[in-house]
Amino acid sequence: MLSARRLVVKIGSALIANLETGEIRGPWLETLIEDVARIFARGQQVIIVTSGAVAVGSSYFNRLGRALPVEDKQTAAAIGQVRLMRAYERALRRHGFGVGQMLLTREDIDNQHRRLNAASTLQQLLKLRAVPIINENDTTATAEVCFGDNDRLAARVAQMVNADVVILLSNLDGLFSEDPHDNPAARLVTEVRCITPEIEAMAGHSFARHSSGGMVTKLLAARIAMDAGCKMVIARGNKSYPLAAIENGGPSTWFVPLAKATQCTSANSAEDCSRRSSEP
Repeated sequence: MLSARRLVVKIGSALIANLETGEIRGPWLETLIEDVARIFARGQQVIIVTSGAVAVGSSYFNRLGRALPVEDKQTAAAIGQVRLMRAYERALRRHGFGVGQMLLTREDIDNQHRRLNAASTLQQLLKLRAVPIINENDTTATAEVCFGDNDRLAARVAQMVNADVVILLSNLDGLFSEDPHDNPAARLVTEVRCITPEIEAMAGHSFARHSSGGMVTKLLAARIAMDAGCKMVIARGNKSYPLAAIENGGPSTWFVPLAKATQCTSANSAEDCSRRSSEP
């Protein structure tokens, strides 16, 4: 992280919002923004990809914790996005930063003209010390054109702006050999250099192309980032100062792209492709 020129940080809904009340976790957000301000102060740039609009907006429907029909979900996103941006703007203003909002769909990134426009806007925002806050445009996206998760969106944004590191803040320390909720003896994988079927199996679900949520989409995001020559890290984000914790060597899983001359295939051994910590 210390040598990266540009970082993309993805924030999950459960980190930014209390899913039982729909309230934004203000004190936690303040510590995250302190981390961001410190990173900018040493000459690096940060782009934030945030979830949480639907979770925050769902409080208007009295259906917290339950799935909303598509039309209500889109309305909740419209309401919640305003509150999210207001919270980010307040926190960043205290450190002398502005905010730039960008709502994207897969179409925006897949279309070359739109992608170049989006990349240009991001570059300009960073020059103006306005931290880009990106979310999927849930108010208009349909199943055919949406990412469905912000893990892959973060990786595609990193690809679009030639970022060096993608940081996925999670409710887990990283990728484990098995689901640690089911097996307390599961071991943390500290480094992955290629995504083999063994690594895919650790996600605990079918590794379908359009799966969404959980570790599956994080591995899909890792593949996108690594193919672009970008490092990615999964780390626990629900404690204060989550970015500082990563820098200080806290538990995490780093996905490190192989040298271009080296191919990643199913023939690679587990030892070649991953390292596991000795701690459960």
